[in-house]
This record gives sequence, structure tokens and C-alpha cells, in this order.
Amino acid sequence: MNEVRAICGRLNAAHADLIDLVTDLVREESWAIGGIRSPEHWLTCFAGVSPATARDLVWIATRSVELPALSRELHTGRLSLGQAAVVAAHTPVGYDQAVVDLAVHATVPQLRRALVNYDFSDQPDTDSPTPPPDPFSISAQPAELSMHYDHDRFHLTYSAPADIGALVEQALIEAKDALFLATDSKEQGRRVRLADAMAQIATRSLHVGTTEIAGRADTFRIYLHLDTSGQGWLTKRGALPPHLLRKWTCDGLVQPVWETDGTPVNVGRTHRIVPRRTRRLIEDHDRGCAYPGCAAVHHLECHHIVHWADGGTTNITNLISLCPHHHDRHHTGDYTIHPEPGRPGRPARFRFATRHGHPIEPAVATTPPDATPPPVQPAPPRYPGPTNEILHLDQVRFRRRNERLRQ
Repeated sequence: MNEVRAICGRLNAAHADLIDLVTDLVREESWAIGGIRSPEHWLTCFAGVSPATARDLVWIATRSVELPALSRELHTGRLSLGQAAVVAAHTPVGYDQAVVDLAVHATVPQLRRALVNYDFSDQPDTDSPTPPPDPFSISAQPAELSMHYDHDRFHLTYSAPADIGALVEQALIEAKDALFLATDSKEQGRRVRLADAMAQIATRSLHVGTTEIAGRADTFRIYLHLDTSGQGWLTKRGALPPHLLRKWTCDGLVQPVWETDGTPVNVGRTHRIVPRRTRRLIEDHDRGCAYPGCAAVHHLECHHIVHWADGGTTNITNLISLCPHHHDRHHTGDYTIHPEPGRPGRPARFRFATRHGHPIEPAVATTPPDATPPPVQPAPPRYPGPTNEILHLDQVRFRRRNERLRQ
């Protein structure tokens, strides 16, 4: 048991040092290199930790300033990473010392049960009377929505009464949660936004509506027009920037329009840019998004290394699987992909680099033979560990830091 406590003490102190590094990483935003979507993704890719551990490290690091007692006990080795993660997730500002006093003696499940339903709010002694509603107030006005395009961006403004707003809010939250699970965002540390949920709701509506009623699929389809000069535009809209043309022609549907002397005379059959049989081969080979550290395995898109719009071929030597996020970031120039020579018919691997040419992969550290060994650091104190006694939640009371000081 003494050996376990000694090892855990060293491990906790090492985690505290790693959290200090993550704190600097988040504050300076040095994690934001091409294709890396979050600090959690950076840790998964370069620190070799699991996505769950990466989330805990980032959450503790972001709260270390406002919870000084938590940071202090971490460095002493008295708190494990699991205990610290629960404290960081559920402790308001000012209660950290009281919660940490319990945390050093409680197991992680006990600590979670004690904090998850604890009411830290200061309840007023008397309830103030609620004024009667005003039928002519702005809150009683009907819902309003406006939308327009400006500088290749779509702008949407929506205002509604509180009851309708609550309905829209719940729909967005449900779509956000569904998208979070469907894209394996939990494993890759991705922050799914409400803006992503809006696109998910639109996709659902079009998918359901076009499969139930014949003819609706063509009515609500988005058409991208291309010409031989390399330009493109949306129906009834202006020209599109080149990076959007390259993205949409990587993996989509093509329906040619035949012209005679500049006059359209016939519309051909719709077919996929990437055939289904080729897509299955690429997805089976890559087994998920090919970007380093990305754990997405669903809703992947086939990307042309040499862009289809530039004459790139649609075969397994020129295709790679990317999730929608990394596919979009590549076409906006956030990072580059370079195939490396491999066996005939398929590159051995792809090399990812930032827009400045720096490789996106863990650096191999080498120690020169004449390097002086680092000084031996004193061993951290032993980890005391939980007492494993029964925790009576009705007896748990937390007080603010200033209240404790007055006593």
C-alpha cells in the first residue's frame, strides 16, 4: 500500500505539471495549428492521451486560476486527476477550498454524487412579487425572421416570444446532441456548436421531406453551376470563391447540361463524382478520417488530393477519407496534404502539414550523447487516498471561501 501511495503521489504531481503546460497552451492558443480543432484534439494527437483524459486536462487547466485551492492540492499530490476533474466540473468560484477538503478523502464516485446535485446558489429569504404581463410589450410580439447574403456569407436573424424560443432552443440542443454522437465528437474532443445544429436541422428537414413526397428532392436541391473557365455559381446567386468550388466538387452529384451554340438543349442523368464502389474501397482502407488524431468514423467525405476541378482522377490513388470539419479546413487552406510514395496503386501514407509547411505530427526528441542529465527532483509526498468511509450526503455542507475567513 505504501508503494502504491508513493507512485500515485508522483503521478499526481506529474499531472499537475502537465496541467500547467495545458494552461499555457490554452492561454497562448499555441494549439491552434492547421486542422487541430481544439486543445483536446492537440493533446490526443501529440500527448498520446485518450480523448476523455484530454477533456479533463483542459477543463482543469481552464479553471485553475479561479479555483486556486484545487491547483494547490494538485501540485502537492494529494488530489488525483479524476478527483480534480470532478471538482473542476461542479465547483463554483469561492467554494473550492471547502470542496477540496472533502475531495482528498472521497472516492471519485462519492465526490461526483456529492457535487452533481448540490445547490450552491444563495436562495433569497423572500420572493419578490412578479409584475403582471404587458400585452403590448415586445415579448408579446409575433416571431420575426430575416435572412440575406453578404460577401459570400449567409446571415440569419430570428426573434420570437419566449415560449416559441424555448421550443427552438430545445430543437437546437437535441440536434446538437445527435450530431455530437453521430460524428464521434465525444472521442475526438470536438466542440459541436449550435450553428452546426442549425445545419443538422436543415438537413433533416430536406431529407425527410424529399423522401416522402415525389418530386420534392429536385425542388429543394441546391444546384452548383460550373463552366469550363473554372468558375461556378449557385442558382440565382453570384459567383462562388474557388475554395468552395473545390470542396463541393470533391464529393457530390454531377448532372451535365448539354449545349449547342451556347444554348442548353438537354439535361443528362445525375451521377456521383465518387462512385459508390470506389467510396467503399476508400472507407475500408482509411477506416475513418485520415487527419492525425481525428477519431471520426461516420459521415466521411472523399477528398481528391489533386482536386477534381483541376483534372484530378477519381481513383484510390487520388482519394482520401476526411470528416466534414477537416475537409472544410483543408479547402480553406488551413493545412495541406501530400502523398508519399508507397506500394503500387496506393500511397503508403499521407503527410499533413500546416499552411506554413510545418509537419502535423509528434516531434521525435533526441538526446545528444554528451548531454548532462537533469537534476534529481525531490519525491512528492505520498498520495493519502480516499478513506473509503460511507459518505452521508445529507451531512455535506460547503461554504464560500469568504465566509470561512470571517469565522
